Amino acid sequence: MNGSSSHSRSSIGKKQLVAATGLFLILFVVAHLAGNLFIYGGPEAFNGYAKKLVGLRPGLYFLEAALLVVFLIHLDATARLVLENLRARPTGYRQGAPAGDRQGHSAAGGSFASRLMPWTGAVIVAFVIWHLLDFTFVDRDGPAGILPDGRSYGLFGVVYNSLGNPVHCVLYIAAMLCVGTHLSHGIQSFIQTFGLVGERRLPAVRRISNALGIAIALAYSSIPIYVQLSFWVFSRRGV
Repeated sequence: MNGSSSHSRSSIGKKQLVAATGLFLILFVVAHLAGNLFIYGGPEAFNGYAKKLVGLRPGLYFLEAALLVVFLIHLDATARLVLENLRARPTGYRQGAPAGDRQGHSAAGGSFASRLMPWTGAVIVAFVIWHLLDFTFVDRDGPAGILPDGRSYGLFGVVYNSLGNPVHCVLYIAAMLCVGTHLSHGIQSFIQTFGLVGERRLPAVRRISNALGIAIALAYSSIPIYVQLSFWVFSRRGV
């Protein structure tokens, strides 16, 4: 009995850790989106924003290190929870799971998003690595920043040339759909895990978190679509 109680407390602790770190990462995603939207202001606005970020160093190194630690803790705690669930239900969610789990967690809701959490999480991890290699660890003043008009636009040009590739565009949008799905469940999971609202308000929480997940996914996805349309205009003009 004590072992079962200890295991239950451990599981709850992991869920709270996942929820708390998840909230931190959600706030980062929103802040990162706000910065990315400067691309609509053109090269001067976008590169100016990037230079301001660089100007925050060395303090920015601390924030980046903290973000990395939170990200790794989130991954570790999530992996442990997934393994615990697999041991507890070796047949998985589709067979032998309670009706509430098949139709949607009564508290957290959104069964589709919740079942996809491990998969969308894996896609997000792969995307983060690719994203860093594509935009961060790259020579921003080299050929990667030169647009079709032959001029170098720094980081703005790097982003344009990357997302101007149709394959990159599709992969980026697919990753953002995973981000939106992951966040839609993560937000409501945080609220439910810490008991911030009662059962009666959970349906409203689910609707709001789903709407936020969709909005974030669409906002991020609008950027590569905008870039693709811009390249189409360039080609039409013969630039």
